[in-house]
Amino acid sequence: MAFSIICIATVITLVNPSSTQELSIAQRAVFWLFQVSALLLIMQTMQLGLQKFSPFFKWPLIAQLALSGFLGAVLFVPIGIWLDRILGLDEATVTLPQSWYLEFLEELAFVSPPALSAWLGLNAIRLRGAIGLFQTRGLPVAKTDETGTQDTSSPVNQSGSDEIKSGSLKLPFVASLPPPLGADLVALSAELHYTRVYTILGQALILYPFGRAIEELKEAGYPGVQVHRSHWVAQNHILQKKRLNSRGFLQMDTGLKIPVSRRRKNDLSQVL
Repeated sequence: MAFSIICIATVITLVNPSSTQELSIAQRAVFWLFQVSALLLIMQTMQLGLQKFSPFFKWPLIAQLALSGFLGAVLFVPIGIWLDRILGLDEATVTLPQSWYLEFLEELAFVSPPALSAWLGLNAIRLRGAIGLFQTRGLPVAKTDETGTQDTSSPVNQSGSDEIKSGSLKLPFVASLPPPLGADLVALSAELHYTRVYTILGQALILYPFGRAIEELKEAGYPGVQVHRSHWVAQNHILQKKRLNSRGFLQMDTGLKIPVSRRRKNDLSQVL
């Protein structure tokens, strides 16, 4: 997100729109950096807020992002108007009365098209996994025994794994996964309002809140444990626990490495 903010603000600064031509290049850089960061953070907050409502997940992904982006632009408009006035950049409108709602609508019409385009564009790059394209390149290959069969040995109980692998787990979270990815989960990782899902077949980034996914799996009795604020692992795919530079991590049977926080060590000890 920070990299995207800097890139967008830099481009706008170099383009030098008429509204900020009176400012120096340093002032323009600071002005647009603040504007872009505030706008994207508000949109991000709206996305996280809307994800708390179950009906929201029934919408197409493009509609979810469009709504969060538009509402974010609406909330940002007063900030933009205030900042323009502070810097003396607001131009008096001679064709319209100076009513607050007209000023608001005029600013919204100016802000929302580029804001929505930037929001959808940034998310489109990350939505490759959400629209069904999943990654397998670079994913460590699962260890195999001498007979060539996959070694899924684990120090934890594997009860329920047959039911899970058969695809009988009916959850909104699992239903949102790209079909080629399967439902044999290895780990989940939080990335903003996305969740990166690792299975034995690959990985994908989906538009689904990390906490909600974990709660659904817990209520369904899926054998797993949260080992970090941003990471969850399936018990039947834990190979062993290791240490690296005084920091603990889990080695999964696919070769994936997941960090373990100190606060979650007790939770992990109960399942190992």
